[in-house]
Amino acid sequence: MRWRRVEERSSGGGDSKPSLTATLHHFDVEFNDQRNTGMAKCALHDDNTPSMSFRLDEGLWNCHSCGKGGDSYTLIIEYHRDQLDKEIDFKGAKDYASAQAIEEGAAGPRQETYTSRYGGGRRAPSKRSDQKPGGGYVPAWKRR
Repeated sequence: MRWRRVEERSSGGGDSKPSLTATLHHFDVEFNDQRNTGMAKCALHDDNTPSMSFRLDEGLWNCHSCGKGGDSYTLIIEYHRDQLDKEIDFKGAKDYASAQAIEEGAAGPRQETYTSRYGGGRRAPSKRSDQKPGGGYVPAWKRR
C-alpha cells in the first residue's frame, strides 16, 4: 500500500506528476525523446559518456554511474541536493514542478506481460493454461 505509484492513488487526479520527458528537458538533459528507452548523460553530475538509462513509458530513470534513480520527483529532489546544495522534500519537489510549469503527464500503466531484452523488446508469448508444460517437442525414441 505504501509504495504505490502516484497515478494509482485514488485522490481524483490532483496528484498528477510531471512527466519524465518534461523534467529531463527542464534540466537540459540531451536525450532522444522519440524513443521509449535509452541512455543519456546524467543531470546530477558531469558526464563524458551517457550513464543514465530511462524508460519514458514508466517514467523511471537510473544512473549507473552515481547509483541514483527514481521518477521525476526523485530527479528534482536529487538535482537540488547535488547541483544546488539545497535540501527539499517531496512537497518541495511538487511546489518546484508547479512553479516552474513543468508539464504534467502520467506515466503509462505497467504492463503485465514480460518483455525480453534479448529479443529487441518484442513481447514473449504468454503461456496458455490448457497447454502442457515442456513445449511440443517429442524425442524420436518416444515417437515410436
